[in-house]
Amino acid sequence: MNIIANQDKMGTSRFELLLFKLFYLLSFKKSKWLAAKIEEIKKDLDTIKNRKVF
Repeated sequence: MNIIANQDKMGTSRFELLLFKLFYLLSFKKSKWLAAKIEEIKKDLDTIKNRKVF
């Protein structure tokens, strides 16, 4: 069962991370907003990977 809730960032995916990395590279690494968004997605994916379901 997948639970997707945007407020909890449970719906983030690796594809979203790759997409933002591509946009970041295309902007010649000048966008601070994209860099912050990439870090946020990495943290969300790490949280999802390490969560425990009881």
